[in-house]
Amino acid sequence: MKKTTNKLVTFPSSIGHNNPPKDIEPIEFTNSAIKEIKVDRLDFGKKRYLEIPFIVPKGSHLKGLILTVSKATKKKTFTLRFWINKKAYKHHLGDFKDYRSSNNPGFSCPHVNTKQYEIHKEHTNDKGLYIKNPKLTEKIKETKITEKQIETYKSLTIRDVIELICKDGFPKMLEEQKLSKRALCDYFRYLCGYNWRARHIYFYENDEGSGAMEFRKNPKFSRFNTKTKAVTSWDQLFKKFPSGKSQLTKELHFNPTGSTSLYDHEFSKTLINNMTMEEGPIMIEKYLEEKSSWGTKRNILDAIRYLLNYALSKRIIKPRINPARLVILKKPGKIINYASRYNETTFSLEDLNLIYKACVEASQQFPYQAELIMMMMFTGRRFQETSKLKWSNIKADERIIEIPRAINKIRIDQFITITEPVQMVLNYLKEIPNRPGMERFKVFKEEETWMFPSMRFRVAHKWSPTSDKARIKTVHRAWCLVREMTGVVGACKTLRKSFSTLAKDTLGSTGSATKLTGHLKDETLDRFYYKTNKTKIIQDADSVGKLLMLNLPQQHSIRKQ
Repeated sequence: MKKTTNKLVTFPSSIGHNNPPKDIEPIEFTNSAIKEIKVDRLDFGKKRYLEIPFIVPKGSHLKGLILTVSKATKKKTFTLRFWINKKAYKHHLGDFKDYRSSNNPGFSCPHVNTKQYEIHKEHTNDKGLYIKNPKLTEKIKETKITEKQIETYKSLTIRDVIELICKDGFPKMLEEQKLSKRALCDYFRYLCGYNWRARHIYFYENDEGSGAMEFRKNPKFSRFNTKTKAVTSWDQLFKKFPSGKSQLTKELHFNPTGSTSLYDHEFSKTLINNMTMEEGPIMIEKYLEEKSSWGTKRNILDAIRYLLNYALSKRIIKPRINPARLVILKKPGKIINYASRYNETTFSLEDLNLIYKACVEASQQFPYQAELIMMMMFTGRRFQETSKLKWSNIKADERIIEIPRAINKIRIDQFITITEPVQMVLNYLKEIPNRPGMERFKVFKEEETWMFPSMRFRVAHKWSPTSDKARIKTVHRAWCLVREMTGVVGACKTLRKSFSTLAKDTLGSTGSATKLTGHLKDETLDRFYYKTNKTKIIQDADSVGKLLMLNLPQQHSIRKQ
């Protein structure tokens, strides 16, 4: 075995925005060493990222490999630095992702070792010096299309492309990211269907806030069918549930509209190359004519646009623009549906007082859900943001609750000010594990655990308190009870609209109100100068919090059982 050394090749400080790796203490090339790096504790200074070298044997194919740590995204990326003709280059091999399951093996040191060995073998001479640029080689491989591939693409149907999208993990077209969980579910719904296929898939959000999916290990579809075997691959899934209307489930709670997906429709047999700019829009419009709702047509059209964008990115089709973008849906003059009927509704201060008292009572039946509703009412924040808060997001010395960009809709770091009403909700949350029968929730007092855990959490399930499964996914039942107790008319999202209206009327400025609610606009100026007015934001939040506090009964306590 070769002896390791700390001697590393040095690079000029002119590369990027950082000092050369020699200024930073190297680490072992192991997964455990990488996981021990706490990004929040690193001293970035004014740098946007740090470059940490690895301890590797002298003359190893891993020479020049470093770990790039981003301050903004907190990602740890394997990066290769090398010289060609006295010029330095960088090539990103991929982000570090620890092993999770057989369906998601991650990208860690063993994978990098194998990948880097092939790169070193193909791009260096006998002396170990780089003579070819691996970054350029990878780009050529991605863009080069062989004659065999062209012939294969000519025979692909829409159905085949849907299968390719599933196997590729539903990538985001414009950026090297993943779709949100909601977008992922919607695209899967309209392309693959609300049917037995979907029941084999578990959708969740990863640590970066992006949507992800994996095959269920123990699918239980029905109380009448407990012996259904799980599938482990997409090929197995589509073989078990082939295209056809017969695969459509008749369970109304799972497929309320009884719709047929694109994969199960005759339209999916169309050759993808027939989707030209001339014929494509006509075929899409004919397919959409079968759908009754304008909203459904719009969502399906979005899914078809995504499908064709994928085909364009993989060079399966070659039109100048996406044919689906030439389809224009005429919006009806007046649309009345369940989602839009409360668009103009807001709650008064008297309504909010009733909702608060109802939530205190409802907490006995729906703990955490009732507190989540109260938190939304007192902060004006979105459900998807509030439900993903962790105890580690609380910065008591600064009187704020951080909302990381990973869980934020507009993907920028924001925060909630801990006002009197917000502190009251936090006290209620800390009280819940002390109730009879709620002892299992004492594990959710740790920093990295959810602030609003799911009532479905059981130790017997072997769920981690930090996993996505262990947090609240809906407050529907609690909100229905609150509406029944108060008689108010409106949706849960009306709480955000009511807070926004109250904040603007109280502060007299749209710009000040948007700082509290987290809207992207009032205009770009407010977005880019957000951090400079932190003290003013806290003062404004206190003003709104005091107004809410004046209209609440004196410190209601949650009724003991």
